[in-house]
Amino acid sequence: MHPTGELTSQLAPSGVRTITFGHPAHNSFPSSQLQATVAAIDAAGQDANTRCIILRSQGERTFCAGANLDELLAIREPKQAKEFFMGFARLILAMKGCPKPIVVAVQGKAIGGGVGIAAAADYCLATEAASIKLSELAIAIGPFVILPALVRKLGVAAASEMSLDTEWHSAQWAHANGLFQRLYATPAELYDAAETLATKLAGHSLKAAAKLKETLWFGTENWPIVLEERAEVSGGLVLGEDAKAALAKFKKQ
Repeated sequence: MHPTGELTSQLAPSGVRTITFGHPAHNSFPSSQLQATVAAIDAAGQDANTRCIILRSQGERTFCAGANLDELLAIREPKQAKEFFMGFARLILAMKGCPKPIVVAVQGKAIGGGVGIAAAADYCLATEAASIKLSELAIAIGPFVILPALVRKLGVAAASEMSLDTEWHSAQWAHANGLFQRLYATPAELYDAAETLATKLAGHSLKAAAKLKETLWFGTENWPIVLEERAEVSGGLVLGEDAKAALAKFKKQ
């Protein structure tokens, strides 16, 4: 795997486009990877031959570890900090605004922004090993950018539980609370199911699917403003001494 991360976008004859991201640091997201993923989703949304999207990551263990810790620790000034968190905001907005259905396949553990990606999916499938965690409060920031997507999908109670206790929650918990729609025993079964579902969705009317997605996301029209405000909050907190110390300690674990 390339040290700065990899991204592929492949279109099947069925009209299903599979976008796969990877990074040697547990599939975490540096800014460049966030930008590439947003660009791939935007391009797929505009591509007439793409009828449904599968978003997944490389490997069989961690789905996504969220923000790249090396890049977070290197941030030194407010504009840079806000821009980093805007990368996650733009990814969520790209998934929300894409007119094609997006199926996310979570093969392993998801932390922070990785949980946000699952929450922004139109349909999310996972393995029984796909535990989830929001560790942001423990590193003196908070899951501010991804919280709107989490509250929309899980509700306030479950999103609050995850945000405040910062503990691991099982895939079964995520399924019971609506983050995951289906669970599978192995990654192979997961990917087969994702392909089957996406192929089915690709066979439906593009216009009807786009209108349905627009309706399902009703009430999120103000998210561009909200997520930018939240990115500024996170950016301000990550520059604090508490966050720097917590991030350095967290990285050593």
